[in-house]
Amino acid sequence: MSSKLDIARDLVSKNKFFQLTAAWCPDCVYTYRIYDKFGIKSKFAFFDVADLDRRSREYQEYRDAFTKVAGGVTNLPTVFVNGKFWATEAEFLKWEKNGTLEQEFKKVGLL
Repeated sequence: MSSKLDIARDLVSKNKFFQLTAAWCPDCVYTYRIYDKFGIKSKFAFFDVADLDRRSREYQEYRDAFTKVAGGVTNLPTVFVNGKFWATEAEFLKWEKNGTLEQEFKKVGLL
């Protein structure tokens, strides 16, 4: 059976656009709205940790695995592009404020 780290690496590497997310996370919901606004949500694969019991060992193992794959980033959402950590909602907010969000999406092939 695959380890959680193997699963996390596999999900991130096999999906050009991938987001670690949680349905209960307001920052994740914010990114969904951004994706819907630009019509790009369907380009993403998502792993939703809200499907797991937050007190469970499995939940913590997945969070630890994705943190490792993201180079230490613990945020939700954690967005990966081409197998590498790319952004959290903090970057999206900065790009939106600076008027560069569309440009950033174009740089990585989302638009």
